[in-house]
Amino acid sequence: MELLIRKVLAIRSAESPRVGPDGSIYYLSDITGTMQLWRFEGTSHDLVLPWSSRVHDYELARDGALAFTSDRGGSEKWQLYVVDGDEIVEASAEGVNYLGAWSPDAQKLAFSSTRDSTENFYIYVYDRRTRGIAKIAELPGLNFVEEWSEAGIFITHYETNLDSTIYMFRDGELKELTRHSGEALNFSPKYIGSGKLVFLTNMESECVGVAIMELSTGSWKYLVQLDKEVELLDAWGNYIAFAANEEGASGLYLMHIPSGLVHRISTPRGVVTSMHYSKGILAFSLSSINRGHEVYSYRHDAVVQVTRSPRLGISLERVPEPESVWYVSHDGRRIHANIYRPPGSARGVVVYLHGGPESQDRPALKPLTAALLLSGIVVAAPNYRGSAGYGRTFVHLDDVEKRWDAIKDVEAFARWLAEQGISRQRPCVMGSSYGGYLALMALATAPDMWACGVEISGMFNLVTFLERTAPWRRRYREAEYGSLERHRDVLLQLSPASHVDKIKAPLMIVHGANDTRVPVSEAEELAKRLRELGREVKLLILPDEGHTISKVENRVAAYAEVVKFVTRHLEAS
Repeated sequence: MELLIRKVLAIRSAESPRVGPDGSIYYLSDITGTMQLWRFEGTSHDLVLPWSSRVHDYELARDGALAFTSDRGGSEKWQLYVVDGDEIVEASAEGVNYLGAWSPDAQKLAFSSTRDSTENFYIYVYDRRTRGIAKIAELPGLNFVEEWSEAGIFITHYETNLDSTIYMFRDGELKELTRHSGEALNFSPKYIGSGKLVFLTNMESECVGVAIMELSTGSWKYLVQLDKEVELLDAWGNYIAFAANEEGASGLYLMHIPSGLVHRISTPRGVVTSMHYSKGILAFSLSSINRGHEVYSYRHDAVVQVTRSPRLGISLERVPEPESVWYVSHDGRRIHANIYRPPGSARGVVVYLHGGPESQDRPALKPLTAALLLSGIVVAAPNYRGSAGYGRTFVHLDDVEKRWDAIKDVEAFARWLAEQGISRQRPCVMGSSYGGYLALMALATAPDMWACGVEISGMFNLVTFLERTAPWRRRYREAEYGSLERHRDVLLQLSPASHVDKIKAPLMIVHGANDTRVPVSEAEELAKRLRELGREVKLLILPDEGHTISKVENRVAAYAEVVKFVTRHLEAS
């Protein structure tokens, strides 16, 4: 069984495809053990460049030049590099750098960075000719350069994770395009020519849709408005491609803008994680619990699987499709959940809590979930209030003191699992990041309900977390959890640190030493407090990882220990 678990956890993935200038498909793959950039030119796959650290993101210029970001030790302090001919140039190493877009003539690269401010991602341009960098806009907060066309540079600025505005920079002037009152998301701008811009927005709507704007007047209207969230958008010629969130799975669509005709592309069931539309080719990555995470292309009305990552002899196809269910929580609100069942008989249940919290459990490949399933364990994943994917009202139902309702959603879900006969014994509760925090609160507020707990990269004390997280992150996290100045008492009341003495179940803690989002001190303090109380606790700190476990060898070692821990305690309950 241990070898099986290790094989499952070592399954490789391919993602983030781009269509190159010559029609070849670039993508990221961890086939070597770390995410690297690969290229498929129609007959063979080849590694684009040798690199010792993971490649996080990349952009291709029209003349074939390449820009990419990478970090060291999982720190997420992304450094920016440009591959120019046979030379790799370190373009920006200071601060945290987010890739943007190449200029139409391929001679300049726009990006955002904290190189001059620890709290603000200002906008910069790198010049290939001079190898110099110029700051072009001091837009405060979190900003992403999304496109550079003949119309200008398009930037998405985030006031909070749920409130954003699109700006256009041209001729030294920054112009706000999506001015709005109240909260609204505006992002993913794509210039389609003739003075028109398409973008994603939920202005005047409960769910995100596709809109089109006349840049000369600022007037806009919806092209696509559904009772579900549109998440990804790209454009080519007279067409747009978009992905919609359909109870967690993705629907992939093409729309002919002039006629309004929409075609649904037939894809495997799963989650479209990224896409790029160019030269008549729609390249996309799709992740599925029983198919893996692979790159596909769509052209001439046919979907073709481009990558086939190593499976190490594991037949993921044996894993059944997850069941999409709804349960009633403590106050009568209906909550969505996914139930993942093992291919054979079940040995117990793990309640898995997603991170975010503005995220969602979706039927994508999650190596730890797959390992649990193939070990005979049911994984039940609720999308408690505050989750994304169900409209703007639902995502705010856990803000600040309302977080108690999300905590109660977890307890109600565990009771529902027992009532339905899915869980015939005490389950284990598990989560990563915010899900790790929520797992701790579940263990503390319903201590007799759980056989064990697993907390990965989670917060133990919301006050110390906000004080110690990366400076630029604090503002965005306070919008969700509450302000240190105004809500300190609420933050303390909602912290597992205030209820740790109530935790009875054995707990395993996993954390990266280089985590800049949730400092490793949160895990260390949690373990210390539990040991002082005489509780069973297992602490695993990964010295060369950050907030996520990026290296395959670390994933295998850490998650194999998690599966063994869970299995042992489920069998004993």
